Amino acid sequence: MRVIPNESTWIGFTTERPADLNAPTETELAGATDLTGFVISLTAQSQGNTVPTPSIDTLFETSIPGTSQASFQADMYRDSEEDTAWDLLTRDLAGYFFVSRFGGTGTDRMPVSGEKLEIWPVRITSRTASALASNTAQTFTCMAAVPEDPAEDAVVATAPTVSRSTPSASVSSSS
Repeated sequence: MRVIPNESTWIGFTTERPADLNAPTETELAGATDLTGFVISLTAQSQGNTVPTPSIDTLFETSIPGTSQASFQADMYRDSEEDTAWDLLTRDLAGYFFVSRFGGTGTDRMPVSGEKLEIWPVRITSRTASALASNTAQTFTCMAAVPEDPAEDAVVATAPTVSRSTPSASVSSSS
């Protein structure tokens, strides 16, 4: 079945770096600001290129993977009561967008242990408000540089099992 992002996506933002970009914990995700309700659209993508490696002994021109890069842009709503996204995402702020395109099973669709998400390290380069127009919701576009490889296949870390030992009964022997 095809996935429609409405009511299944979860997007959070934090300035705290997860201990492991490929395996954030539920606690790290819970510490993020939930921006899902502000997001209209999000374009987070990585691109790579190839480097030709021709050889004169064949007519087939081979290639190898070259460099890669990523870009990040989000269109969001402003809010007259709690303008959370606008207030948070200021120019030059470094942080991490958590993107769960298929949503999770936690509170407000936040992913939980074993569920997939993407982590995009970003530095906000601009936030541009849309033109003011009658009968139109106020929006803004947030552009960000991606200074390191995003974790596009991260999985929420499984919580460690706490082993509880039963205290042994103390036997006292009196003679």
